Amino acid sequence: MIGTSSADEYLQRHLKHGVWSSLDTDTKVSSLKMAEDDICLFLGRDSVDETRIFQVCAVYEQAVFLAENYDSLASGRVVQSEKIDGVGSATYKNDHEIAYGPRTLAFLNRECIGNQLTRG
Repeated sequence: MIGTSSADEYLQRHLKHGVWSSLDTDTKVSSLKMAEDDICLFLGRDSVDETRIFQVCAVYEQAVFLAENYDSLASGRVVQSEKIDGVGSATYKNDHEIAYGPRTLAFLNRECIGNQLTRG
């Protein structure tokens, strides 16, 4: 399993560093475990190949995405769009499928395209 020290190092200069650094160790470990599970499901693998940088970065990105968004994801209420012209509004969709962060998907797409892999 990918450890918190390498995740801490990766997220040190990340825009979501504040989110990650505010988490206790148990929450970081849980986020990384869930993120690894999500990446394995996406790639159709039993484990993340820690020698593959795009897989590892996808885990880090998914871990911080889950840590920040898990409550809304677990409730099935996922923000679909937001508008911030003065008053502001948000549109939600109900979705209980696994959600992947945009940067997670960028790394996963690079992993699959770069290696001509397919999911599953």
